Amino acid sequence: MSADPAQWLIRCVVSGGATRPFLSKLAREHGIWDFFYTGSRSAVADHSRTRARVVQFVENEEFFIVVPDPRLAEIMEFCYTQLKIGTPGRGTLYVTPVERLTPFVLPDDHQD
Repeated sequence: MSADPAQWLIRCVVSGGATRPFLSKLAREHGIWDFFYTGSRSAVADHSRTRARVVQFVENEEFFIVVPDPRLAEIMEFCYTQLKIGTPGRGTLYVTPVERLTPFVLPDDHQD
């Protein structure tokens, strides 16, 4: 792995429905189109003696953004402020060099 990675992967997990408008704004204002978005919904149940019922649905959204090295700080700050990551319970933000995500390297004598 080289000392200075060329690209970074930003992984963000947030609760609520703020991801789609955020990604649209990210593409329009910052020109970042390399992202993957996924969402999930889970149920919270209330169990009593006579019945069990669903009390609420909790929605978690996760997205991945590929960012070039010179723009990493700019895009991280944009994610942090727009999604209010500093507020407790709003979500998390992870950054990983793309090189670490692909640890397999073909040997020099490989055939095409």
